[in-house]
Amino acid sequence: MSEKPAETLCIVMPCYNESAGIRQTVQTVNAKLADLIERGRIAANSCMLLADDGSRDNTWCIVEELHAAYPRLKASALAGNRGKEYALFAGLMEAKELADIIICMDADLQHDINAIDDFLDKRAEGYELLYGLKRSRGKEPFIRKITAKAFYRVMGLLGSPVLKGHADYSLMTKQVLDALSEYGESNMMFRALLRHTGFRQAPVYFDVLEREQGESKMSLRRLLGLSINAITSFSVAPLRLIACLGLFIFVISLFMVAWVVVDFFRLGTPNGWATLTCSLWFLGGLGMMSMGIVGEYIGKMYMETKKRPRYYISKRLR
Repeated sequence: MSEKPAETLCIVMPCYNESAGIRQTVQTVNAKLADLIERGRIAANSCMLLADDGSRDNTWCIVEELHAAYPRLKASALAGNRGKEYALFAGLMEAKELADIIICMDADLQHDINAIDDFLDKRAEGYELLYGLKRSRGKEPFIRKITAKAFYRVMGLLGSPVLKGHADYSLMTKQVLDALSEYGESNMMFRALLRHTGFRQAPVYFDVLEREQGESKMSLRRLLGLSINAITSFSVAPLRLIACLGLFIFVISLFMVAWVVVDFFRLGTPNGWATLTCSLWFLGGLGMMSMGIVGEYIGKMYMETKKRPRYYISKRLR
């Protein structure tokens, strides 16, 4: 019985203003590809692909220089800054025509590149989708760790497919990407969409390394926006929570009305102005918060009905 031939691998990395570290990234990934090819773990025509998310520095100029020096390097540039989720999706759609299996990882090398061996080991067991889970979050600000912990806890309570420590570091087959390409929503949460496809999947644990060059482009504001998008794109639980809360307050109000009526006939004059004031503030604030949550969902519906293109590719290096 003949041995199964090695699969072609493409490593996809979205990048934005990575001029400080992109040279080291390409050099490191190229060396890893060469090692895997030499050991027969992947096919000789395996490659890497950079998806530039409209960088405002000279990242693309450096990528063009590196393309001449590294034959395995492919690259695509988005027309404008669309956000990491879109850049990653664009890179994957470009890569699915180049390889049998695709691995996506961050371009800052904080995703341990040696974990690729673990991904390939699991792939050999027949898994079609492998998603990376962080053993630890590495060195990052305390507030970032607290907000991340709260985010995963909320996502778990809402029934989201996103797991604790879930990262974009993943391996998938071309078949998985073909399925992913059929998802038409504009508001994307990549890691949740992947797991939602339902293919045979398993986790792979990896370490988060310290960033050697450059700085993180994911601000607290962007993380908050990503969290809101993740919650409202994959769960209607906040809307149901509003309904339950409204029912609870309605029941409480019935008791309040009964108390006011009894108090009126017992004392002759109404009292409890403090209670009335607090109730007005509470209900007013609750109403505005509820409208905000409903508005978030309506806004998403409005954006989805436009059917605007997610991105455009302005340049390609092949």
